[in-house]
Amino acid sequence: MFTVGLLAGIASALGCLTIVIIWLRDRSTASYAWWVLAFLLSGLGVALTAQRHSLLQLTTIGLPGFAALLSVGAFWCGLRVFDRRSLPVLALVPLVIWALGLPFVHHLFALRQMHFNIAIGTATLLVGVDLWRSTARELSPRFCIALICLFETLVSYRQAIALALMRDTVGQGPLHGWLTFAPFQSAVALVAIVVLGILMIAERTQSRFRDLAMNDQLTGVLNRRGFFETGANQLEKLSGTSSETAIALFDIDFFKAINDKHGHPAGDTVIAEFARRAVSTIRPGDIFGRIGGEEFALLLPDTTLNDARLIVERVRATFSGTPILHDRIEIMATASAGISIARSRDANLDQFISLADSALYAAKKAGRNRTSILRTIADRDAPAITRKSS
Repeated sequence: MFTVGLLAGIASALGCLTIVIIWLRDRSTASYAWWVLAFLLSGLGVALTAQRHSLLQLTTIGLPGFAALLSVGAFWCGLRVFDRRSLPVLALVPLVIWALGLPFVHHLFALRQMHFNIAIGTATLLVGVDLWRSTARELSPRFCIALICLFETLVSYRQAIALALMRDTVGQGPLHGWLTFAPFQSAVALVAIVVLGILMIAERTQSRFRDLAMNDQLTGVLNRRGFFETGANQLEKLSGTSSETAIALFDIDFFKAINDKHGHPAGDTVIAEFARRAVSTIRPGDIFGRIGGEEFALLLPDTTLNDARLIVERVRATFSGTPILHDRIEIMATASAGISIARSRDANLDQFISLADSALYAAKKAGRNRTSILRTIADRDAPAITRKSS
């Protein structure tokens, strides 16, 4: 049992130290604080258990068990905060089970161990089920933690049944033989959870860096790189179909004049508001991004020319229909748009963008605040169909 306690103590110390280092470098989430608390409580539980003979009074009132159960609860709270979900009220259930049953089992070591296994098994069951329900069924750190928690539940309940049947043999302890497997296995599981937790944090960090690389920080929509990568992938998926795909380029009219008159912060507000209103208008499967200063692109998969025109006009109308408020100043702004459409199997994103850019140029040349359309690559030298906003 000394080896088990040492292994659990090392795992708790390693987990706590690792999370503290990560927390010092990244203060973006409160989940790290919960996990530090979880490992500290776990270490406290191990220390109290190791000193149970010299601290008999603390053992009698179940303090080591409370520390261990609070540790699991804090770990679960950290997972929920990490996922931006509410704290789990059910984390109190194992503590209630332990507190209510303790007066009936405190006099016998075997019964205390049985009762603790029921409480800790319930705790890992709640955590495992919650992770299982919120995790895709694919091999990932989160999925592995869910499996470990559910396996811990089976081991704990099995141990509880064994202790109930062998309570006279075990008596005042300590545990011997195969009964030591459960605590040893729990210590190993704690080490595994530490490693998997580090991998889960690294996975989230990598995802955040990808978001920074793919998304525009001012507007929150795709940036130029993000739009071109996402758009190219979408066109590749549609390359074997006979559907039509449209692309639209938007440019905020007289944007330099807005900057000159109201200042660059006002210009940023106008850009951000255009993105917000456009996102609220387009369809869920459409791909939208900021590809230049005040220029935006919209890819409309599986869309007819008429539907594309209606969506683009709706975006422009939503943007120009209501003043934009910046520092109590109302700014009226409009946008011009150019649309290109082609068969999905023939679409090349660079050529597509070039066509839409030609149509956008035609809209600006015709007086702005309007939409122009070039249907195919062959139409490049033909006059664009231009429609002024009504």
